[in-house]
Amino acid sequence: MSKKDVDEKLMDWNKIFEELTLDTKALIKDLLEGINYIAFSALIMILIGSAALIIGIDRGGAKYAAMGLIIFSIAAGNGAMTFRKWWALKKKYELLNALQGKLQS
Repeated sequence: MSKKDVDEKLMDWNKIFEELTLDTKALIKDLLEGINYIAFSALIMILIGSAALIIGIDRGGAKYAAMGLIIFSIAAGNGAMTFRKWWALKKKYELLNALQGKLQS
């Protein structure tokens, strides 16, 4: 194998690695955005439940307050489970977050 052939192969491999690096950056960015979206969704669920509770209490009747409490409990429970999933994914993919910083430099 001549030096020219080796140089061409190295250039081809370099192109492949550059494309892989770009794809990896995009994949990491998308994954981390998805993980952060989970936390945002959990917060929205808890806020919706809180709003339902406030509206139920504000209406004044016991049945409205009870319905508000039921809606709040369901929404807050869902929000708590979603936050738990967000925390687990955040911990699981901490290494990817560090890798993203290395790839950007």
